[in-house]
Parts: sequence; structure tokens; C-alpha cells
Amino acid sequence: MRQSNRLWLVAVMAVAFATLAGCQRAAEVRYRVTVEVDDRGTKRSGSAVWSIAVAKAILPLASPYNARFRGEAVRVVIPGRGYLYALVAADSGYPENIFGDRRRAPLSDRLIKPRFKDRMDDIRHIKTMVGATGDLQCVNPAWIGLSCPKMVRFRDQNDPKTIEIVDPSDLTNSFGSGTRLTRVYVEITDDPVTEGIEPTLPSFGPETGFDNWYRSLPFGDPRQISKCDFKSCR
Repeated sequence: MRQSNRLWLVAVMAVAFATLAGCQRAAEVRYRVTVEVDDRGTKRSGSAVWSIAVAKAILPLASPYNARFRGEAVRVVIPGRGYLYALVAADSGYPENIFGDRRRAPLSDRLIKPRFKDRMDDIRHIKTMVGATGDLQCVNPAWIGLSCPKMVRFRDQNDPKTIEIVDPSDLTNSFGSGTRLTRVYVEITDDPVTEGIEPTLPSFGPETGFDNWYRSLPFGDPRQISKCDFKSCR
């Protein structure tokens, strides 16, 4: 087959797969992530609504499902001390881990049968639980990114290169004495996905030198965080 014909066939197949995927009725659940901080006896909090939508994969290679996450970071304003950001966690599965079959039937316990055979049915059930809440475990640094969103701040709010990782078990190291994380929790909601965080972020544009700084970081550096960690890019 000539190269041009092969390219044409690939393009046609890509369009066909995209069309089929669009026809799939995804199961979606929206959930509010709230972060609460004790600031010298005053409660500070911020929240954002996130969404996870799951559909059957057209080509189930790595997974039988395709998932699409939407959301943006939770921002907590600590007056005089800066902003605490809880970054988006697209692959966390918070609703399923807290309210769904993943909670009822962990991989380590094969004796407990899941309530639903299909993950999409599980998500549809969770969607009906509007108002249900569940706490995320943020006291153990080893759970960050799994049972708790990664948290950061900027030393200089106008310079993205000043980003720092915040230890949720020790906010005093980042925000001074008298500050501590008191609660992070998820609530099932039917509210729209939150938008509007970008004006509170520094520019990540070429004028900041962020891209070169990012590439200079050693492999595995926890500061390897981009704008897509503050707002879903897909």
C-alpha cells in the first residue's frame, strides 16, 4: 500500500474512532473538594468542584474505560501569608475510593464482591449521593497524591519559579506559626465545575523563564509542576 493511502486510511480510522467515542454516553460525577486551615484560631477555607466522566474505551488496550477529568486547584487565602493551593488530582478516583466499589472491595480483599459489575454503573450510583461527604487522609506525607492532593505555594506570587511543596502535616514550615491543616474532604454535588483560578496564578509564559527552569530540575524533583496541575488541560 502506498504511503499516501496508508496515511489516508489512518486519518479515516481516527475520525471514525473519535465519532464513536463521542456517541458513548459517559457516566459523570461531580464533587467538591474543600480544604480547611486553622490560621491562629481563624478558619480559612477554599473549595472547587471537580468532575470525572468515564466511558467505555473503543480500543481497550491499557484500560476498558476512558476517563476525562475537569477541574482546577483549590485555593485557600491565608491573609498576610500567601495562598495555599491543593492541586488537581485527575487520576485520584476520590469519589470511587470514598463512596464506591473501590472502598467496598479493595484489591487486597477478594472476598468482598463489588456492588456493580460495571464501573460506569458505580459512578452513576455515586452521582445520586448528592450531599454525601468523605474525608481525605492528609496526615501522612506518603499518601500525598493518592489519598490527598499535592499542596504548593509560591514564595513570590508573580514568579512561578518560586513554587514550593507544602507539607500538609506541617503548614508552619510554609506559612508560619499558628497555621495547621484541619480538614480536606469531598462532597458529591451537582454544581457546575469551578472556573476562574487563572487570575490568581503567576504567568507561566516565556517572559518568566519558567520552561528553562523546569527543564533544569533533576528527574523526580517534586517541583516539576506545570500550569496543568492547577487547571485540567484536557
